[in-house]
Amino acid sequence: MSLSPRRLIMTVGDSRVGKSTVMRLLIDLFYAQKKLIRIYDHDTRYKLAAYSQTVPIENIDFFRGGTDIILEEFKGNCDAIAVDMPGQYLDKVCQYIYKVHLFKLLNDCGWRLTFLHPISHRLDCLEYLEQLLEFIGSAADYVVVKNQYFDKQFSQYQRSPVYEKLARFNGTDIILKELNKYSYETIESMGLPYSAVSKHLEIYSVYRAYTYRWAKSFYSAVINNYTAKNYLGLTKSQRLEEYEYTF
Repeated sequence: MSLSPRRLIMTVGDSRVGKSTVMRLLIDLFYAQKKLIRIYDHDTRYKLAAYSQTVPIENIDFFRGGTDIILEEFKGNCDAIAVDMPGQYLDKVCQYIYKVHLFKLLNDCGWRLTFLHPISHRLDCLEYLEQLLEFIGSAADYVVVKNQYFDKQFSQYQRSPVYEKLARFNGTDIILKELNKYSYETIESMGLPYSAVSKHLEIYSVYRAYTYRWAKSFYSAVINNYTAKNYLGLTKSQRLEEYEYTF
């Protein structure tokens, strides 16, 4: 029986849809499962800086020779590599993937690419996702994150051809519930990991409670979705409550 491939995870999508937010939640979840991970920031806004005490955060630029760094990681013993990609630049991302023969490199080393793709209410998000599916097809796996900060129903997404195309490529979607904006703004202003919020008594207790429930709901959405859990390299079967992890 072959082992499941290790995962190179790229957060992609339109600008300002929650890519870095989702990446930060994912870092906490990997940490909870005691996964050995490597985190790279391809963005220029340093949105992952709050997690530098939890796991090393390194900058990378695939468009300027960053492939060699990733190649060395493929040969190492880490469980997953996650890269927070910049908003937009889809053409450059796809051109890079084909230029360096990334899928062959991944396959030769027993890895597979997962696109983690938050979406908002904007049609631009669906156009981005459709182009990504058209460019890459079944060569990668897809986890779409419906960010309820922007929408609750996502009816345009579910009625669109891209929804059916995602299903044809065995993609899946999960929900990221809306976080109270005052809680989010407070956390951002203090530069805290989400996992540290409940222990930070300077934060209003209601905001801490909101953040706890919000983060836990996301973890439940991932863990209870077998496909998403597999595509993100989170293979443990324990219930969320059994993780040695506290907020």
